[in-house]
Amino acid sequence: MPRTSDTRPVIGRPDATAALVEEVVDGDPEKLRAATAAVLRHWESAAWPAGLLSLSLFTGTDDTSLLVYSQWSADAGHGDDLPAAFDALRPDWRALGYTPGEPRVFELYRRVQPAVLPDPLPPVGCYPAAFFSMNDGQTARAWVDGLLGTEEETIGEDRAYPGAIAANFHVSADDSGIFLLSEWASEAEALVHIKAEIEPLLEYMGQAEAGPGRRYTFHATASTAG
Repeated sequence: MPRTSDTRPVIGRPDATAALVEEVVDGDPEKLRAATAAVLRHWESAAWPAGLLSLSLFTGTDDTSLLVYSQWSADAGHGDDLPAAFDALRPDWRALGYTPGEPRVFELYRRVQPAVLPDPLPPVGCYPAAFFSMNDGQTARAWVDGLLGTEEETIGEDRAYPGAIAANFHVSADDSGIFLLSEWASEAEALVHIKAEIEPLLEYMGQAEAGPGRRYTFHATASTAG
């Protein structure tokens, strides 16, 4: 039986071969509180398909949006199979006052971290998330490589940003886009980095209109493990 916990997802876990991501928006603080409780109840009561490892729920720091990040093993297959398998676990977003998102399948392409991390590692307090449209998978991977290469040329390979823990670049299974989910010790430190480094880089890479996305805090993870 699935159980929820305050264990944050391990992004990049070796047994996860795909991530299915859905972002829902247009809520408000009152709806947010009710929706988070309803989503977790639904996850705990619904039947889980084969290959689903974990479901993590994030709440927007704007108190209006929710992000679902699910991790799947190779047993689940890829492509169009995952959204169909996930459908029974999707709540009725409209009944909860949200505009449904579009569940999309991604594969983790690159995970980068500072050369030196604090010991002990602080818990992740903020998860900036952003989606970028791309023409094809080759372009998407080249864009990620170019963004990180430009960053290393201008800032250095150490990535010694205060509060930085990791940046996780995913490429969609249909090669149409990128999902970036970063991990920071605090929103304040993430904001400093976004304003000083990420927004100029996005402008340089031709993605200024996409913007830096939304910022989330961790709410809970549901898993059949343990």
